[in-house]
Amino acid sequence: GMIKMSNLNRLEFRVRYSMTDHFGVVYYARYLDWLEAGRTEILRDNDVSYADFEKMGMFAPVVKLDVEYKKFARYDELVIVETKIEKIGNSSVEFSYRIYRKSDQTVIAIAKTVNVFITKEGEKVNVPDTVRKILDN
Repeated sequence: GMIKMSNLNRLEFRVRYSMTDHFGVVYYARYLDWLEAGRTEILRDNDVSYADFEKMGMFAPVVKLDVEYKKFARYDELVIVETKIEKIGNSSVEFSYRIYRKSDQTVIAIAKTVNVFITKEGEKVNVPDTVRKILDN
């Protein structure tokens, strides 16, 4: 049957002690793992996986990253990573993210990434139709 395309994913994380620095707040680079998880899940929602790309001999690395840290996330807090696909170019996909505290909806960070589809040799390739379809709906 028809798969319901979804252009918003919400993923919940509990801040583990190992994610924090000696000030007791989440270390800035840890957010990048959360963004990657958000991208993986929004694609999974739409029946697309990174493993499929690799089978086709392509990869989708981040070529641009923009993060604005607004508040701190601390040990044991629940945070939500909200991921959206903003636009799709010939070979690129732009994702946007909002990370907020679950308890009071306080925005902790906002981010954008641009991912480009390339071959192993680094040649740009067109965004697969499976991904393009997500925004066509």
